[in-house]
Amino acid sequence: MIFGAAILLTVGFAAPARSASTSADAKLAAVGRIFFKGSWAFRPAEATNAGVHDYDSQLGSVTPAAFSAEIARLRSTLYAVRAIDADDLSLDAKADRHLLQSDIGRKLFNLETRPEWRISPSYYVQLGSSSVFSIVSRDFAPLRDRMALVIARERQIPAMLEQGRSNVEPSRVPAIYARTAILDANGAADFLERDVATAFAPVSDADLQTRFAQSNAAAATAYRRYADFIKTSVVPEAHASFAIGAAAYEHLETLQNVNDIPLSRLLSVGEANLAKDKAAFIATAREIDPNASPSEVAGKLKADHPTADQLIPTAQSDLNDLVAFIKAKHILDLPDAPIAKAVPTPQFQRQFTFASMDSPGPLEMKATEAYYNVTPVEPTWTSLQTDEHLGFFNRYNLLVVSAHETYPGHYTNYLFNKRNDLSLIRKLEWNVAFGEGWAHYDEQMVVDEGLGGGDPRYRLAQLSGALQRDCRYIVGIKEHTQGMTIDQATQFLMDNGFMGREPAYREAVRGTEDPLYGYYTLGKLMLLKLRSDYQAKMGADFDLAKFHDALLSHGDPPIYYIRLMLLGPDDKGALL
Repeated sequence: MIFGAAILLTVGFAAPARSASTSADAKLAAVGRIFFKGSWAFRPAEATNAGVHDYDSQLGSVTPAAFSAEIARLRSTLYAVRAIDADDLSLDAKADRHLLQSDIGRKLFNLETRPEWRISPSYYVQLGSSSVFSIVSRDFAPLRDRMALVIARERQIPAMLEQGRSNVEPSRVPAIYARTAILDANGAADFLERDVATAFAPVSDADLQTRFAQSNAAAATAYRRYADFIKTSVVPEAHASFAIGAAAYEHLETLQNVNDIPLSRLLSVGEANLAKDKAAFIATAREIDPNASPSEVAGKLKADHPTADQLIPTAQSDLNDLVAFIKAKHILDLPDAPIAKAVPTPQFQRQFTFASMDSPGPLEMKATEAYYNVTPVEPTWTSLQTDEHLGFFNRYNLLVVSAHETYPGHYTNYLFNKRNDLSLIRKLEWNVAFGEGWAHYDEQMVVDEGLGGGDPRYRLAQLSGALQRDCRYIVGIKEHTQGMTIDQATQFLMDNGFMGREPAYREAVRGTEDPLYGYYTLGKLMLLKLRSDYQAKMGADFDLAKFHDALLSHGDPPIYYIRLMLLGPDDKGALL
């Protein structure tokens, strides 16, 4: 895309110092290169998303033999990684080593310990739809060429779903997984028939259109039949528990955080933070209107939103304002880049998101544009649907959401990663508690630094998002380790997050499939603790921008290693 007169961010910044490389570092890097090639061969959509286009016509095998081979490959790679003594590695390479071990550990958990391909019918739905989506969503080649790639992948979807029928073991499937998979499968068919067809409508090649119509219809029909299979053959027998259990939860947390934090400690920290944020939300609502309930005050904020025509221009204006705010307050030193372009979310993505940052893959060399997608109002919606949609984008929440997604959130993180001399492992792996924790930390940090000029409505919008993430943190633990039901989780979210029943239910269901989805709050709390410890170390020399610059200069490793990088190798401070 041509950015025209887009403003350039022109603040200079020195590259971060790296720990000295060793021969062991080189061995680890070699293991990493082999590992990624194997991962891309197994799941080609991962390569497409990363910006590697050697596998774009492939879908990947889902036979039991393929899964067995992948498990063996992962175990072999894990052995090779562990054979490299951590004491022989530089600090940066130690972080890379853990990132690889963590990735392999999660994949083994999901393939072997709790095999998604046996217990989650949606595994196959998402594999097919995401493989098509990764081709459609990025303009890395002419539309005609990408249409041919989608045809190639779509032709493999019916056989993949048929194999999925054989792989899934209904008695091991949780009931909520089965019900959700029916919706997912029919949604995937809708996605192909409506959104993907619309995306390729401009292609004028008649022969290509004929082949696409055939592959698209066959894939959509296969999804509908797969939904019927789940309804008739899986749902009646799907009575397994979705809970992974305390031991598995602690295992996954250790993979994410490095340190083994006891569940009791994790839960007490989350509950304390929820209580603090809930009290602040109630107090802020009373400051805005002492005569209304907190929910009523939040509802009034939703009424103050842009019109449908103003939504995208308002979002773009917010990005300009955020960049100006960051520079004026010296929040951090933004890398040189055009200000992100706010655009309507592409039609084929609108069923998935309200707002998202569409940055290129870390290895992408062609489709290097970056867009801030904001989902617009559909012309077919009723006035009630329109008001509800725009209510989410009220002027206060939109600015906070934009801070999370763009400046100084995910897009800024991407710009730092692109500019810095990161290893291949660091480019391709990320620690979710750091990545999502940083974006969530930003929501609070920018309001703390004066975003909104002290207007308490911006604080209330920020706290609303914080309460949602706090509830996720607690629900994830309790659903998987303490027997919390979906109904109980829904009520908990309504009572503590000031959410409506439908969004609360969606959040509760998400927790059944993503046990650690408290990483937003967890990462934010770890970063706040790190900032406090860093400030204590620096004393009068502490500078917020320098802290943020240093924090973002190392990619997205576990916060455990960021502490060592910023505080020194002898840091013994707790993560929380």
